[in-house]
Amino acid sequence: APQWLESDSCQKCEQPFFWNIKQMWDTKTLGLRQHHCRKCGQAVCGKCSTKRSSYPIMGFEFQVRVCDSCFESIKDEDRTSLATFHEGKHNISHMSMDISRGLMVTCGSDRIVKIWDMTPVVGCSLATGFSSR
Repeated sequence: APQWLESDSCQKCEQPFFWNIKQMWDTKTLGLRQHHCRKCGQAVCGKCSTKRSSYPIMGFEFQVRVCDSCFESIKDEDRTSLATFHEGKHNISHMSMDISRGLMVTCGSDRIVKIWDMTPVVGCSLATGFSSR
């Protein structure tokens, strides 16, 4: 994800955000809420970020807020998911547990292999393999 930029006003239309009292006073306008485009990181108002899009290449498999200009630049193939999603439940045919690393592997009758992080259950760290207790 891009670094979120800081601004006291929208970086597209230059309308002040609600904490920019001086510009609100000078322009006699109400301040707006600040949002951030998940593609370019610019600080934008709601009117300049009316669109939502998935952008899997940056890790956004589900729709997130993007500014209107970035929305136009995202091609249909850029929206194609890079992940597959499966139910949490499946009929397990085979299972293997590595307690020292806190990992469990299951293979379901649906032929889907899942790797489970079991560190919250077995109380060890994936980085060290030793108990954190």
